[in-house]
Amino acid sequence: MSARVAISFLTVIPAGGSASGETWLSRAAVWFPFVGALVGAGAAGVVLLADVAGLSSAVGGALAIVFAIVVTRGLHEDGLADTADGLGVHGTLERRLAAMKDSAVGAHGALAMACALLLAALSLATLDAEHAARALVAAHVLSRAAMVVAAAALPNARASEGLGRSLDVAPLVALAAVVVAAAATVALGGAVALAAAPVALLAALAIQHRAFGGRTGDTLGATGKLVEISALVALSGAWS
Repeated sequence: MSARVAISFLTVIPAGGSASGETWLSRAAVWFPFVGALVGAGAAGVVLLADVAGLSSAVGGALAIVFAIVVTRGLHEDGLADTADGLGVHGTLERRLAAMKDSAVGAHGALAMACALLLAALSLATLDAEHAARALVAAHVLSRAAMVVAAAALPNARASEGLGRSLDVAPLVALAAVVVAAAATVALGGAVALAAAPVALLAALAIQHRAFGGRTGDTLGATGKLVEISALVALSGAWS
């Protein structure tokens, strides 16, 4: 049941998982890296099919990015945009959190999304289809593991609302997510990403703790996105 909840929460796939109570997402968190592998495998399949069809690596990579956005409902991109908008606000913590809740995307959010998409597309464009496929799986697995670690490491920024009430991750769950992600990345030959991902994760943790006093659903999505992009850039540098 927890695996199906993780799939239903993180993707548009109708896995049949039901969310009930305040701890439903905490129980599902251990499955986040596996959902990342599922999304990454789908994106990898798009790259490989594009290569068979004779499309360029740039087009194949762009299609894979679009696939991942569609299958995840743009969940992580939305979190990145809202977090950037919150960071762009000068003033109190309450003002920053309010800006993150606003459904409208501001200039900072739009720029953050544009930069993330540009970096991902350019990184994949430098790789042949096989390496791009492996990079996508590794990046998505590391991304979801980073979200679990952030949830375990930081308190909920909003005391009485938001994902913090349902995402209270135990340290052992976070450790399990890290082990799974590291093993998968090494198996894919992307060990260099294990150097970049922790740096991005630590930076994300420091920024959200300083700016918001903890994490929100949006900052968790942003954390995952930053780690994903960092892994793709690192693997592009190592494999191109």
